[in-house]
Parts: sequence; structure tokens; C-alpha cells
Amino acid sequence: MKMSPHELKTDPLYTPLFKQQAQASLKQKFESAKVVAPVVLTNLVMTMPAHAEAGKLFDFNLTLPIIAAEFLALMFILDKTMFGPVGKALDDRDELIRSQLSAVGGNTEEVDKLIAEKDQIIGDARAAVGRDVAALKTEMDAKIAAEAERAKADVDRQIADAMKTIDAERENSKAQVETQGQAIADQIVAKVVEV
Repeated sequence: MKMSPHELKTDPLYTPLFKQQAQASLKQKFESAKVVAPVVLTNLVMTMPAHAEAGKLFDFNLTLPIIAAEFLALMFILDKTMFGPVGKALDDRDELIRSQLSAVGGNTEEVDKLIAEKDQIIGDARAAVGRDVAALKTEMDAKIAAEAERAKADVDRQIADAMKTIDAERENSKAQVETQGQAIADQIVAKVVEV
């Protein structure tokens, strides 16, 4: 069904926006075809059989020297840019580790000497602390014994004073009982005599 130009302009599908979208879609398809075309062409070339003479498997005209030259060039470039610096870094690190190990190995006598000195200092400190603790214990035991003797003497004195006071009060009470007993006996005798 063909439309007239007037019907095309009034058709809702025929608008400038629709036209731009259609053009963009076509342009995108064309760009993707541009990218795909070299890949397809390369695959076709790679799948084509090699042209060798009858009875030969490959044709080694200039292909072998070119591939060999490319391989050597790649090997040279990789050696200069990648493998050479990495190898140098590894050699430098190996040299540093070996020098540090030899320096550490030479210090074993000094380390043994320092360990012996440390053990001597610790032993002297422990002996000094042991002597100080023993002296302090002896001093504390003497102070505790002196305090105990003084406390015992104080308690004995207080007990003796209390005993003296009790004896004095007992004598006083005994004297009072005798005087009161005598007074009561006199009253009893006086009452008996009166009766």
C-alpha cells in the first residue's frame, strides 16, 4: 500500500523524530558492520587452504624467515622491556638478602655475649631482691616480736592492776562485811537482851 506524500506527512509514524530514530538505527547497524567485516574477512583468509605445491605440506618461501624475524624481534623487545628489568630487580633483591643474612650470621657471637650479660644482670638483680626481701622480713619479724612483747607487757600490767584493784575491793568488802556483821550481831544481842 502506497501512500501519497500528503498522507505520509500526516501519518503519525512519519514524523521528524521517527525519521531521526530510523536514521540512527541504520547508522548503528552500518557501524557494527564495519567492525564485523574485518573479523569475518580475517576468518575467511585463515580458513582457506595454504597454496603449496603438490606433495608438499607447507610452502616455506618467505614465510619462515619473516616469522623467525618476528619471533626474534619479539624476544629482543620482551628481554629489554620486561624480562631484563625483572631479572635485575630479582638479582638486586637476592644480593640484598644475602648481604643481610651474612651480616646477621656475623653477629651471633655478639648476640651470645649480650644474652650472657642479660642473664648475669637478671641473676644479680634476683639475688639483690632476695637479700632485700630477707632483710625486710627479718626487720618486720623483729618489729612484730617487739610489738607483741610490748602488748603482752601492757596486758600483764593491766591484769596486775586489775588484780590489785580486785584484791583491794575484796579486802574492803571483807572489812565492811565484818563491821556490818558485828553491827548486826550487836543488834541481835541487844534485841535478845531486851526481850
